[in-house]
Amino acid sequence: MATRPYLRPDERRRQLLEAASRLFDRGGFTAVTMSAVAAEAGASRRLVYDHFADLPTLYEAFFDDRVARYGAAIDAASTSGDGAGPRSIGGAVRELLAIPPEDLRPLHLLLADGATPELAGARERLRSHLQARWLPALAPLGMDPTTAGALLWTLASSFVTLAELAQRGELDQASAVALANALAASLPDVVGRLTLAPHPAAPEAP
Repeated sequence: MATRPYLRPDERRRQLLEAASRLFDRGGFTAVTMSAVAAEAGASRRLVYDHFADLPTLYEAFFDDRVARYGAAIDAASTSGDGAGPRSIGGAVRELLAIPPEDLRPLHLLLADGATPELAGARERLRSHLQARWLPALAPLGMDPTTAGALLWTLASSFVTLAELAQRGELDQASAVALANALAASLPDVVGRLTLAPHPAAPEAP
């Protein structure tokens, strides 16, 4: 009987996460199960459970891995000293454009789907990372932290969507970068409109 090749624990974990990636690419979120990962990797279910205690743990590990795989490169490319200006935004979007489609889709799911409880931990870690990197760049706009965080999440989702459109051939890469920069350039006007928007009147005391 054929035996599985010996892999170090980190190599085996990587193999299982890559199996999860292929399943996600072919069938989406619901295609990733413990049994499916075992079959895809040519491993036993017991081995999968040795590395991931349960399915939510596997989901979080998979999505955390995708964020970690590209997050450092995006951060490095977007650190240009111009805050949320064209060089920083352009560098970030160009790195997004270079991410393989099968890895960009999980990032989009984290940003766009807020109703999947299994992704809550990975989503909050991504949110914390984005805020640590980008909120200081938005500080000169004078927004309160909650509004700034919401705007940042909206921009990140928009930039990933632009990258997906370019990868599908619906938009050329130069236009994707230009649109991202235009969105960033419009921020002062957007914030000004928020500031000038009338607030609802407080209810009168009985």
